[in-house]
Amino acid sequence: MQKAPLNWLKYASLTGCLLSANVWSASSTAVPDGITLFNFEQGFDLSSVITNDAKAKLLNKNGSTQLLVETGIRSGAPGVTIKRPQGSWDLNNYYHVKMDITNAGEHPARIIFKVGDPADGMEAWQMEIRFDLAPGETKTVSDDIITTPWRFTKPLNLKAMRAAPGEAKSDLSAIEQVKITINYPSNEHKLLIDNIRATNPVRWVEPDGFLPFVDRFGQYKHAHWPGKTLSVDDLKQQAQEEKRALKAQPGPAEFNKYGGWKNGPKLTASGFFRVEKYDGAWWFVDPNGRLFWSHGVGVVNMGTAITGITDREDYFEWLPAKDSEFAQFYGKAGRASHGYYKTLPERETYNFTASNLYQKYGQNWRDEFAEVTHARLRSWGMNTLGVASDKQLITDGITPYTETVWVRGTKKIEASKGYWGKFHDVFDPSFKRQLKKALSNREHTIDDPYLLGFFVENELSWGAEGSLAVATLQSPADQPAKIEFINDLKQKYKNIALLNQKWGTQHSSWQDLLITTQAPNQSKAWDDISAFYKKIVQTYFSTVRSELKKIAPNALYLGCRLAWANSDTVIRTAAEYSDVISMNKYQYNVQNVGLPKGVDKPILIGEFHFGSLDRGALHLGVVEAKSQSHRAELYTEYLDSALLNPYIVGTHWFQYAEQPPTGRGDGENYNVGIVDLADKPFPELVKSIKEVGYRFYDFRSEAAANDKLVEPKKPKKLNTIQIDEDAHTRSN
Repeated sequence: MQKAPLNWLKYASLTGCLLSANVWSASSTAVPDGITLFNFEQGFDLSSVITNDAKAKLLNKNGSTQLLVETGIRSGAPGVTIKRPQGSWDLNNYYHVKMDITNAGEHPARIIFKVGDPADGMEAWQMEIRFDLAPGETKTVSDDIITTPWRFTKPLNLKAMRAAPGEAKSDLSAIEQVKITINYPSNEHKLLIDNIRATNPVRWVEPDGFLPFVDRFGQYKHAHWPGKTLSVDDLKQQAQEEKRALKAQPGPAEFNKYGGWKNGPKLTASGFFRVEKYDGAWWFVDPNGRLFWSHGVGVVNMGTAITGITDREDYFEWLPAKDSEFAQFYGKAGRASHGYYKTLPERETYNFTASNLYQKYGQNWRDEFAEVTHARLRSWGMNTLGVASDKQLITDGITPYTETVWVRGTKKIEASKGYWGKFHDVFDPSFKRQLKKALSNREHTIDDPYLLGFFVENELSWGAEGSLAVATLQSPADQPAKIEFINDLKQKYKNIALLNQKWGTQHSSWQDLLITTQAPNQSKAWDDISAFYKKIVQTYFSTVRSELKKIAPNALYLGCRLAWANSDTVIRTAAEYSDVISMNKYQYNVQNVGLPKGVDKPILIGEFHFGSLDRGALHLGVVEAKSQSHRAELYTEYLDSALLNPYIVGTHWFQYAEQPPTGRGDGENYNVGIVDLADKPFPELVKSIKEVGYRFYDFRSEAAANDKLVEPKKPKKLNTIQIDEDAHTRSN
C-alpha cells in the first residue's frame, strides 16, 4: 500500500538523521536487492572489453571466472572499459555500485573505477571512486551513484551542487559501461576483477516540504548531528568555551615562535625560511636556523561558505533583508569554472562564513576570527597557513604562511585542455607581463621572515608527456607557441620534404603546416613532439623562477602545486627550477610519493583531505572516510606516512572550514573542513591533528636516527606517447 508523503521537518526532528533509513516509501513496487552488471562467468563475451594500453583475458580459479587485466605504462590511464553487449541498465532504483578486485601484481596500485557514459565530458560519469590496492590485496569497493539513499519521486532539479540530496548526479536510466584504470602508473600491474553489481535499493519519497533545505547558518536543515548549531546562543557559548580551552593549551612547548623545533639541532640561521637535507631527510629551516616541518592547512579565510543564491532563493530558509545589518554579506561573483554557474556571467552570493562569525563575535568579528584562528592552529600543533589564506592573517606576524600567486589574463594554447582551463602560451609576451604584474602585488611579503615561500599557480594542466606540443600543432596559425614550434622544426629539417619524410605527412610548405590543425602521427613525430613539450615546460618554470627571484631573492619558490600525476619531464624540470616541489596528493597515504631516479628535492604536500556524510555534508569530497572518527584515523595514518618519507617537508590539509551544502561557485560541497559552517571544530579530527602536532618533530627525527625512514621506490621512466585526456580529470 502506498504511504502518505512525510513532513520533512517532523521527520528530521524525530529521527535526527540524514534520511538514511526507514523513509516513507512512495510506492509498494518490489525491487530486487541488487542486479549483476558483470560476473564474467560462462557466456561472457570478451569482445565487450575495450583495452587501453592493457591486455584482458578470462581466468578460471577455484571454479570462479574473473577478468584478468594486465596494464602497461605508456598511457596516463591504462585499463579497460567494459560495455554491455546489448541494451543498457536502468540503475535509478539503486544507491551503490560495487566491485570485487584483487591486485595480483607486485606493486601498489592507484585505481579509478567509473560507472556510466562519458559522452558529455568529464562531469558525465555517474560514479567515480579512487582507491589504493596493495600487492595481493583483495577489496570490495563501492561508491554511491546518487547522493542520498533516498530519491525524490518528482525531481526538484536542484542546481549548482556537485552532489544534491534526493537526486542522481546525472541520468541513470541507460547505463551501458564501467571503466577500471590505473592512475598514471610507474609500473605494470595485474588486476583480477569480478562481480560488478548495483546494490542497496533506494527509498522513494515525495519532495513536498523539502524546500527550503538550508538553515540560517548555511547548514543542511533536514538532519541533526552532534555539535550542530541550533541558535545564535550556541555560537556565542561555543566561543566562550573555546577561548578558555585555547588559553589552557596554547600549543606544543617545543615550538619556537615560528613553530620550528626549539630544542632541536641548530643550523645556519639566514633570517628567512630555507631548505636543507639533515640526517638523511629533507627539512625546512626556519629563520632562526631551527628544523621546521610544515604542519599546515589551506584556505584559512572568511569566505569559504560563499554560495550562490541566484536562481536558488527558495533553497534558503533565511536570507536577510538587503537593508539590514547583514547586507554586508551579500556579494556578486563572475562566471564559475564549472557547473551551473558556468552558464551565467554573474551571480549574487551570500557569505555564510562571515555571517556566522558576525553573529558569533559581533562588530569585532574580523579581529576575533584572526585571533582565534592563530590560537587554534598553535594549540592544535599546526604551524603554517597554506594556499589562499586571508591577507590579514598572513601579515599578522604570528603564523608562518605561504603566498599564492595567480597568473591571469594570458594568451592560452587554444587546443589545450584541462580541468581548470587551457595552458598558458609561454611564448606570448602576455605570459611574462602578467606574471610580473601578479608578483608585483606581493611585494609586501618579500622581506617577511614569516613567509615560508611562494606557490605560483595551482594544478596546471600539463597533460601526458607530449600533450601540450600536440595541442600546439592543433591550434590556429597565429598561436605564438605554434610559430615557435615550426621555427624549431625549420632549423632542424631545413626543408618541409625532410619533415614529411620523418612524420609521414604531405605538407606542401611550412605555411601549410602552420595553417593545418590536424595532429601528426604521434609515434612518427614523437622526437619533435617530446622536444617541444620539454621546451614549453622548461620555459614556464625558468620564467617563473627568474621573475620571482627578481622580486623576492630570499624567498623559496614552492612550485605550482602539481595535481593528479605528471610526466617525468614535468617532475624533473620542476626539481631543476623550484626550491620545493609542491604536490596535491588526494590518497590514503604518501609513503610511495617520490621522485624520478637521480632527482633529490624536498616535496611539500599542498592539499589532501578525507570526508564523510555523517555531519550534514552532501558530498564527502575526493577521498572517502566512513565517519568523522574514521576521518581522524586517516589523518594520523597520512601524517605518519609523510613524516616517514624523507622527501616530504610538510602537509597542508584542504581546507580550514567546511564548504556549504549548496556549493561554492563551481558546485563543490565537500566535507573538507577542520571547522564546520558555524566555525565549530570537528572534535574527532582536531584530536588527531593535535596528537600528531605535539609529537611530529621527535617522531621524524627518531625515525631518521634509527634508519626507519621509508625511501619511496623509484619509478620507471615513462615514455608516454598515448595522450589520454580522461586521465587528468579531477574526481567529482
